[in-house]
Amino acid sequence: MILKKYTGTTTEEALEAARKELGNDVILMHSREVKPSGLFSFLKKPRMEITVAKEEENDRPAARIKAAEADLREKIAKVDKARQKAESEAVAKAASAGKGDASEEPEKKNPLQAESISDEASVEKKLDNIQNLLEQKFMVSQNPPKVAEEEKPVKDKKEETVTPARKEFDSFLKLLYKTLTANEVTETNANQLVEEADTGFNDEIRMEHILSDVYQKIILKFGKPECITPSEKGAKLIFLVGPTGVGKTTTIAKLASILKVTEHKNVAMFTTDTYRISAAEQLRTYASILGVPFAVVYQPEELKEKWLQFKDCDYIFVDTIGHSHRNTEQKELTKEFLHVLDGVADIEIYLVLSASTKYRDLASIVDTYSDMCSYRLLFTKLDETDACGNLLNIRMHTMAPMSYIANGQDVPGDVTVFDAQETVKKLLGGH
Repeated sequence: MILKKYTGTTTEEALEAARKELGNDVILMHSREVKPSGLFSFLKKPRMEITVAKEEENDRPAARIKAAEADLREKIAKVDKARQKAESEAVAKAASAGKGDASEEPEKKNPLQAESISDEASVEKKLDNIQNLLEQKFMVSQNPPKVAEEEKPVKDKKEETVTPARKEFDSFLKLLYKTLTANEVTETNANQLVEEADTGFNDEIRMEHILSDVYQKIILKFGKPECITPSEKGAKLIFLVGPTGVGKTTTIAKLASILKVTEHKNVAMFTTDTYRISAAEQLRTYASILGVPFAVVYQPEELKEKWLQFKDCDYIFVDTIGHSHRNTEQKELTKEFLHVLDGVADIEIYLVLSASTKYRDLASIVDTYSDMCSYRLLFTKLDETDACGNLLNIRMHTMAPMSYIANGQDVPGDVTVFDAQETVKKLLGGH
């Protein structure tokens, strides 16, 4: 196992340097921001330091199996050569003895030939066993066919020998399951992750490799976050949808502030929430502070007019009605607003969810909005819960891309792009 550190202005830059030196199969173990030191350190930008791991070829079980296979094939060649030599000697001896003598005595089997045939059959059998092992360990799918419990011979369970490595591995799997469920990952998802980890077991594998593999797999399940991007035609409409009380209005103010103040973009704010007077007034106040246009939109058709009026803006944020996912009337009205400019304007929809809501309710909410539109997931109120399992649960339930997370009331702060690494560390018991 090779462990090395690399630095770069970004994680991707450091990872690229690692891949150039060690190859594309390196595993990212850790990353952290390193602040510069020295007299003029305050003038320098911080850099990213990563630790990567690469398994050496000779350490891999597949490499050892391949070496054993080559050794056995070499033995086959030697046995075959000895057999050919014995046959040649037997033919020469028979020719010198004459036909008469050969016919008087019964044909004797060449003991070397018999031994070579037996050895060859044994070697071939061993090769078959190795090939089967290779297929079982490294070429099976991640979802192997399950065997019914009653089909398994009872004696196998009694006679099965559990190695110390297997005992240690089983203890690790139990700890992994317990840690995930303690962070409110559902039993179904926790079991899936444990089963995927179990397929990678062999007696030589180390626990740190398994933990690294689990860490990487969960990161891959989260995928790359998809955030706000510029429009290719006119002002981009950015809808925030979701139930009442999840923080849609405050989140719009945070995102709009970042785009306006930090990136110097032209931003406008609309609200379609005419059910709550306070919602419109709150967004109007934020718009006034930022010095950006604000409008109340009462009907879906009116949204077209307002978009044409402000189409020179870079982004238009639209605050929608917060309602119960069981309210059919408000659900249909929201759906009309979301689709009235289909084919006319570039649109991004963000489903805002509270991380502190229980999973059963979250699943009902996302299913309702899945019937209405395609969306990206935006989680709020991470500061109100110690468990972040619902982020993984909903991601795996919907397969919708992650985007931002919000963890407080500060505007324009307390909102960041979703960081899969930090979330997975928490899921696995880190801080």
